[in-house]
Amino acid sequence: MISLKNVSKFYYKKGIIATGMTKVNLHFDLGEFVVITGESGSGKSTLLNVISGMDTYEEGEMYIRGRETSHFTEKDFVEYRKKYIGNIFQSFNLVNSYTVYQNVELVLLINGFKKSQIKSRVNDILGKVGLKDFARSKVSKLSGGQKQRVAIARALAKETDIIVADEPTGNLDSKSAAEIVKLLSEIAQDKLVIVVTHNYEQFKDYATRRIKMHDGKIVENVQLKKTDELVLEEAPDEKTNRAGEVGLRQKSRTDSRRNNGSGSMSAFNKLRLGIRNTFNVIPKFVLLFIVFAFMLVAVTSEYTSYLSQKETAENLGYNSYFTNLRPDRVVLKKDDKSKFTADDFATISEVDNVAEISEYDVLLDKEIYLESGDFYYTARARSVTEFSGKLIGGRMPSKPNEIILTANEDNYYFSKKYQKKLIDRVFKIDLGSGGDYAKVKVTGIAYSKSDYEFTNCCDMYMSDKMLNGILTETYHDSSKIAVDINGKVQTVETGDVVYNLKPNKHVSPGNAVVSNEFDNFYNNGQCKGKEIKVTVSNIYYKSAKKFKISEKYSEKNFKRITGISDYDMNGGLIFINPADYNRLFTNDNYQVTVLVKDKDKVNETKKALANVGYDPLPLRDVIVQNISNLLQLIMLPVMIIILLALFFISYFVIKLILRTRTGYFSILKMLGLNEKSIKRIMDIELITIMLIAYGVFIGAAVLTSMGYISVKFINDMVKYMNYENYAILLAVLVAMSYLISGKFSRSLFKRSSLGTFREEE
Repeated sequence: MISLKNVSKFYYKKGIIATGMTKVNLHFDLGEFVVITGESGSGKSTLLNVISGMDTYEEGEMYIRGRETSHFTEKDFVEYRKKYIGNIFQSFNLVNSYTVYQNVELVLLINGFKKSQIKSRVNDILGKVGLKDFARSKVSKLSGGQKQRVAIARALAKETDIIVADEPTGNLDSKSAAEIVKLLSEIAQDKLVIVVTHNYEQFKDYATRRIKMHDGKIVENVQLKKTDELVLEEAPDEKTNRAGEVGLRQKSRTDSRRNNGSGSMSAFNKLRLGIRNTFNVIPKFVLLFIVFAFMLVAVTSEYTSYLSQKETAENLGYNSYFTNLRPDRVVLKKDDKSKFTADDFATISEVDNVAEISEYDVLLDKEIYLESGDFYYTARARSVTEFSGKLIGGRMPSKPNEIILTANEDNYYFSKKYQKKLIDRVFKIDLGSGGDYAKVKVTGIAYSKSDYEFTNCCDMYMSDKMLNGILTETYHDSSKIAVDINGKVQTVETGDVVYNLKPNKHVSPGNAVVSNEFDNFYNNGQCKGKEIKVTVSNIYYKSAKKFKISEKYSEKNFKRITGISDYDMNGGLIFINPADYNRLFTNDNYQVTVLVKDKDKVNETKKALANVGYDPLPLRDVIVQNISNLLQLIMLPVMIIILLALFFISYFVIKLILRTRTGYFSILKMLGLNEKSIKRIMDIELITIMLIAYGVFIGAAVLTSMGYISVKFINDMVKYMNYENYAILLAVLVAMSYLISGKFSRSLFKRSSLGTFREEE
């Protein structure tokens, strides 16, 4: 069965060579019960480890059924143990987190037995060793004798030809030891049983042969009882391939038919074992879950932080006309340059990704300054009817001059310290160069919903009456004004006072009140009663109107005629009736703004709007970049370095956690499981824990997007993530799991099984 010819084993440690055994020549047959004795350090355990394939040898040759093994790799010895060897270890080498049943079942799973075959087989074997009532008990709760019986049951389960036992009674009381010895003797009826022991007296009544070792050599080899050699059927090609690995593999198929197993672990059994291992050691599960969760949060946080900084950098640019450069803003004009109607707004709202339509496009680029003592804000005007948020203080406006003020949660003046100071506070606002200052009262405050806030304050919600006044002044400020005075055209530049227009309720409709300097434009020196023509033009429309000069003013009569006392700031203006002023500077909409839901799909939205007859302009396309490209060149490599650092930190932490599992996977290796199968089991274990962490992460993201979770840190992450990002993140984690399992399983097979255990110790 097994032959050793001049086999020697040496150990190398720190440059020192030690002899384990020297020039051993032995032959073993089936049906023998061989007892190996000797003092500590005599080489008996070394001999047993070489015979069982747990350790390698350096000299000589060991034959298994005439087949040489000196050329065997560690993978070959794993296959050898799987088909021929049943190990019973002095330290048991059981999986303490498994039950008795699961420990015995394990070896059958490895050998490819089906679930339907396993149950009856395990129960039968546990009955033989007296442990049937303990099938569902955790091994960690058993006595030493019971654990040794589990080890014997596991060795018997796959019906190997050879059973090797290293000090099987060393840790047992006399009664338990006697029972184990008797059980081993019964096994030896049709197998080769080799036992290493210090206490020969326990085995002398059953041993068929005694071998004694001293200083690594055989000093006694005595046959005590005669045995009839049992010869099993050889593989068909055994005679021609006695020294080859192919013969071993074909012989294994013969053995597989004999023990009803397939010979290889099925994918389903690997899945069962991987899932079982995921949860059987709770501290390990928790630690790995925390590491995967940390990596998910850290990587996502870093990536979204990069996207946020990138977006901020992109918005550091400018445009000479537009001031509100929101990346989700698309400005629309009609292809035929006509005005927008209600039908147009209905058509636009049906386009995918359109979140909001702002009819008063010009107000989005109008910044209004509010001042009250030490409080300063910059806001954009919106109708109170558009407010859909939730007040954090105060009440809704009820009068024309009352407003709601909004700001981002991070705004300094919206902190709890200042919130109460804002309620009922009166601010002075500048309506524009063509109008006076107005006063507004803050009755309510709210946090802004906008993701794109580039000023101290986001929105100011007011009555439609006040909003129309601001709209009129906005058209005034963005228009070119040309005044034709007796055939001489005077052009008004932005900010000019002379020849500019201002509404005044003291002036009748169709009339104009001008400075007495207008007399200089007429030959008779009299402008009163004459006509002037005012032309207003902007990118939206062009309008013209004639006015009759009803009065002329000087510094002396200015207040009496206009009702305004400040001549220095208003002298030179043309005063007209408010209704005439509104007709000149308030007109139909020729340009509107669309705000999109997903700014990353702006290009698709642009095409869709163009297809239905509009001329779209995404504002992110007209931003003049200044330093953003340089910032992005710096940020990108920094992000990549940080992500790689996070990856390797997580990688090495997981490796450290898995080192606590070396003992478990070494047991699988000792029982004959190959590297590929061990990797698959570890893949399943790691990926299952990763998917649980990933599922929790995705669940938090979904709850955040649905509004059930309102944590700023999570909100900021989810805001920038899309399906593609989530898929990439999952792929990275799966790849990392495969890398770790591959490296770990390869490290297990770099050394012999015994070498792996020594490293673990």
